[in-house]
Amino acid sequence: MPLPDFSVNGEAFGHARITDKAVELRALAKTDWFFSPNGQARRENVISVSAVIDQPVFTMSARASVDFAATYDAGALFVKVANDSWAKLAFEYSAAHRPTIVSVVTRGTSDDCDGPTMSSDHIWLRIYRNNQTLAFHYSTDGKFWHFVRFFTIPGLEAGPVELGLGAQSPTGHGVVARFTDLCFGTAPVSNLRDGQ
Repeated sequence: MPLPDFSVNGEAFGHARITDKAVELRALAKTDWFFSPNGQARRENVISVSAVIDQPVFTMSARASVDFAATYDAGALFVKVANDSWAKLAFEYSAAHRPTIVSVVTRGTSDDCDGPTMSSDHIWLRIYRNNQTLAFHYSTDGKFWHFVRFFTIPGLEAGPVELGLGAQSPTGHGVVARFTDLCFGTAPVSNLRDGQ
């Protein structure tokens, strides 16, 4: 299916370049999207592109590469229902200075979960929605999808969502994230854990 018609958000916090084959996001320094569970930080100052999606079942995937330099530099796919109800799947430079699959689910405040570390400078990320549920996957080859998490967020069952791509550099001087091989579809995934 054709990709959604993305619009640019947060231009004060970076720069976005959209072509028919790629999205490149250049995040400025001290940019982040995270509502700390301890209440000490609530930041939502990222450059992103997004579109409103009204299909109850969809997948969006992309090959993400990030010019990692500082801790928590990242490029991410995200889905958002409201300002305090959203989730992102990121290719992020961890505190251990390793490219890492990181997921964040926000229901008023954010959780933060580090997944596996990667040895390459790119990875495929995927968001799947099936009515009132969401699933995150990653892939090393764009074909076999590794399960990350299965969840929901408040208000997801009500209708359209905002779907997009973002970049952040919370501790660094800025970062560039590139998204290629973007794919959007509405076919259901029958098994979330068998690689399809």
